[in-house]
Order: sequence, then C-alpha cells, then structure tokens
Amino acid sequence: MEAASEEAASLTAASEEAASEDAASEEAASLEAASELAASEEAAAEEATEEAATEEAAEEAVEEEEPQAVMPMASARAAATTAAFFSFMVMYSPCL
Repeated sequence: MEAASEEAASLTAASEEAASEDAASEEAASLEAASELAASEEAAAEEATEEAATEEAAEEAVEEEEPQAVMPMASARAAATTAAFFSFMVMYSPCL
C-alpha cells in the first residue's frame, strides 16, 4: 500500500512538474511574441520617421530651387515658330 501511495505521489509530482514546464514554455512563447511585436512596432516607427525626414528634405529642396527663366524660353520658341512660318510662306507663296 505504501508503494501505491508513493507511486501516486510521484505521478502527481510528475504531472505538476509537466504542468509547470508547460506553463513556463507558454510564458516563454508569449514573451517571445511580445518581443517580436515590440520589434516590429519599433521598425514601423523608424520607417515612419525616415519617411517624414525624406518628405521634409523634398519640401526643402523645392523651396531652395531657383526660379527658372520661362520668358526667354517662350520667346525663343515663338521666334523659331514665326521664322518657320515665314520661310514656309516665302517658299510656297505664288505672290513672292
């Protein structure tokens, strides 16, 4: 009878030990998942910071850009178009 009670006690101790190991492994898994979540959140925050810095740099580059000379370019195009038109008129006009 003592052997049976000792065996029952050892089985109980073994099942308690297995339960505590299961709990420990579950806790380790949840801690690992939490650390992975924190790492992914940190990476997302870094990415957002980098994007904000890139946008700021682009805005500053636009602000620092010197104005382009639009009028001289438009005048040159108009002169070239007018010259082509007059040369066409001279070439194909029966009066001239």
